[in-house]
Amino acid sequence: MEVLTGTHRVHFVALWVLFAAELLCLAATAPPLRLLAPVWLWAGLAGLVLLLFVSALVRCFTLRFPRHGGWFDPVLYVWNLSHGTKVWYGIALCLVGLGLATATGAQDARRDATGSFYLQRHDVRTDLTPAQYREVRGAFVRIATGVPAGLCVVGSFLVLLSADVAYGAAEAAARPRPRPRPRPGGTPKY
Repeated sequence: MEVLTGTHRVHFVALWVLFAAELLCLAATAPPLRLLAPVWLWAGLAGLVLLLFVSALVRCFTLRFPRHGGWFDPVLYVWNLSHGTKVWYGIALCLVGLGLATATGAQDARRDATGSFYLQRHDVRTDLTPAQYREVRGAFVRIATGVPAGLCVVGSFLVLLSADVAYGAAEAAARPRPRPRPRPGGTPKY
């Protein structure tokens, strides 16, 4: 991980911190706890994730990626990651997948000023019990936090990829270029 220096390191760490926060919001809605994070928290985290993900994309598009066999192959970069990094990425993707898989029946349940819970589909209002509200709203929050958590994982990979390319370009520029050797017995031909 020596390629992560300066702003790349800050960007990478920020994405993983946001991933952990999104994962906590996602796990809190799981059936044993059924806690619902406030809307401002998960929506704010999703906005920050989107901002960092877009900046990771911009960071990747501003670099010239080396091409192997005439085309860019991100699978080669994944293959060359350390085993520990691959394991962490695998665990993170499994946790996101598990959270999204438990989000069946997600709908935007609401609460009105009187404190009653309901679903609004088109012009039809369906009343809900508090238990139904927590279940439906929890599934909705799992989707609203699981997708940004997945974007954190992909964004951190993009930052790692751009840091690796930038590190390789800087290392290649720092190496001295070999001088052409003169031909024996005369001046070099051009």
